[in-house]
Amino acid sequence: MNKSVDDWLLGHKTRAVRTKDSGGFLFGRKKSPPPLKPGYGLANLRASALKQPEVMVKITRRKSNASNGLKGIRNHLDYISRNGEVEVENQDGEKLNGKKALRNQTKDWQKLGIPENGKHREALNIVLSMPAGTPPQAVKDAAREFAAEQFQGHQYAFALHTDSERPGEPAHPHVHLCVLIRDEFGQRLNPRKNDLFEWRLRFAEKMREQGVPCAATRRQHRGVTRKGENFVLHSMRKRGYAGNVHKEQAKALIEALSKNKRPKHLFLKEAMQTRGIIVKEYGLIAKELYQLGHKTEAKIMSKLAAEVSNAGFTTRAQAIFDKSIHDLNQKRSQNSNIPDIER
Repeated sequence: MNKSVDDWLLGHKTRAVRTKDSGGFLFGRKKSPPPLKPGYGLANLRASALKQPEVMVKITRRKSNASNGLKGIRNHLDYISRNGEVEVENQDGEKLNGKKALRNQTKDWQKLGIPENGKHREALNIVLSMPAGTPPQAVKDAAREFAAEQFQGHQYAFALHTDSERPGEPAHPHVHLCVLIRDEFGQRLNPRKNDLFEWRLRFAEKMREQGVPCAATRRQHRGVTRKGENFVLHSMRKRGYAGNVHKEQAKALIEALSKNKRPKHLFLKEAMQTRGIIVKEYGLIAKELYQLGHKTEAKIMSKLAAEVSNAGFTTRAQAIFDKSIHDLNQKRSQNSNIPDIER
């Protein structure tokens, strides 16, 4: 049962593109990360049903030329070390304190053939995050174990932050991990969406080993329709900058309000089909758990199935439209001569 649930959770509607193993080298084949522990599927679904916090793993992207080559790596190390004030640790466990130690590290990496100003990014900038209230040391220790397991053969460095990444959000512990894209065989990392989800599963596993309850599931597994706002777009909006995406969103909202017509859910049919598959799978898991005598676990899965089944399908655009209509009607309620707007 564990294997079938594990495979379903990791492989649901995914198109994984993994970095291929190196072959034919003098020193043998590149080692793959060890497999996830059997039972991770049920562990994460149970944690999600119990509303335990979701771990977050993301790759931050900077589009400027300052992100390429060794210069980009140096700039990122300056950022995660707060210009030498925060301790940085490398793949060998060496503690890098101060700008001099960071510069020595980048000089070592330069010997690997990384150009000062290249056309490509030479490092992945990864953030491993947990909600406010999580013990910071546990996050750092879990990140260390995760990196050692996932990025064998790669040079990397990481630092713990306990402040906020976004204005207005509570401070939360998170680790910035800078991984050289090329490994010891010269192969480049090329992670895709499914790889990021597997990284979340691995990081959640390491957090639980630190005694921190947590979950790693897709939003569809939790009945969540809306995607979180892109960090770059969020930051632009907070600074008052209206990019093309924001302009298009505003244009569509104005048009919807002028026609008093709620925006459509463009992928409602697909979303309903996906949810149906998920709810059905939860029901089968609950039934099998019950038959095996795990009645408490079966009850937890049945509750999750009901919650996901009853969740709405409101998109971000529809939510903004609904709020706008509500606000307009509130203003109109102060003047009885103006009729309310109905959806």
